[in-house]
Amino acid sequence: MDENKILHRMIDLIQYKDTYQQQSSEIQPQDMFVLERIYFHKTVQIRDLTKNYGIPPSTLTGILDRLERRKYIQRIRKENDRRAIELLITDAGNAVLQEHIREDKIFAWNLFHTLPSEERQQLLYLLDELLSNVSKENLFYEGK
Repeated sequence: MDENKILHRMIDLIQYKDTYQQQSSEIQPQDMFVLERIYFHKTVQIRDLTKNYGIPPSTLTGILDRLERRKYIQRIRKENDRRAIELLITDAGNAVLQEHIREDKIFAWNLFHTLPSEERQQLLYLLDELLSNVSKENLFYEGK
């Protein structure tokens, strides 16, 4: 099978995961992505999400509004700079995220354990190498 077909089969698998988890959590994938980033950073400023993850400010505002309405996050003005707003995950947000992480672990285990142990270790090693060496900026560059 050629690389393009394998790539699209992988994309289909990840899209299936996103669809499944959107149904189980009732949170859109891009909203879950932002909630995860807030969780992993413990506290993060809006401008950092925009800058570090390339999320346009208008898109991010809509996502944060939805997460805040559901009481998954809090927006807190910083004392030393009233223009800066920190984002914190709430207990409700943490609970929904812990379920998401549990599903991620089940998905990963079931995905990778379709292979025998030695092949699984080799695949994980190669995927780690690939992801460590890939340059996102060059993925659509046509030069060899």
